[in-house]
Amino acid sequence: MTREKKAYYADRDLPPQLARRYYRSFGDARTILDLGCGTGSFGRYRPRPEVVVHGVDSDPGAVMAAAEFEQAVCIDLEHAALPHDDETFDGILAKDIFEHVHDPGRLAQEVHRVLKPEGVLVASVVMAKPARVWADYTHVRGFTRRAAELLLQDAGFSIDAVWKMGPVPGARRLGLVPIVPHLLRIAPFDRLWASSWELTARRIG
Repeated sequence: MTREKKAYYADRDLPPQLARRYYRSFGDARTILDLGCGTGSFGRYRPRPEVVVHGVDSDPGAVMAAAEFEQAVCIDLEHAALPHDDETFDGILAKDIFEHVHDPGRLAQEVHRVLKPEGVLVASVVMAKPARVWADYTHVRGFTRRAAELLLQDAGFSIDAVWKMGPVPGARRLGLVPIVPHLLRIAPFDRLWASSWELTARRIG
């Protein structure tokens, strides 16, 4: 991994409390795809040994680091098909990835293809707030809530829930990550700290 990318990933490890929240959304899923896995922090917090986490990312250095925790593969997420058979996974985590590609619809359709019928997708996308979108030099877009929902619906998903997330000061240190979505329903906190839409959806058809 280049020095530049080491700096990029240094602040992007998934908090264990948030990982546990995602795993709860997947229920009894035993095969999970971590789309845009980065350095594999999601796989590091597997709740049970029988849960197998596969990872894909475009950054070869990140994939090398992720291989310690996930069955990770380096692919071109912008153009390539996912290297998995149809209906492979019980669940898919797509955290902070759709805003990085120029054709998120194509990638969402690939996610739909490799997810089992009634499988669960947990997705997170950056909000269409300029200060949030352009704080990351690898972003190419932001999403309104409606745009995020349409992206998944057009790919064949049924939306179960949508909520806001963001870096509320002290939330990690104080163990308050699970209540952040509730805090961000309050207007002043929303304006200050809401940075992403998170969605749970199911594959239909």
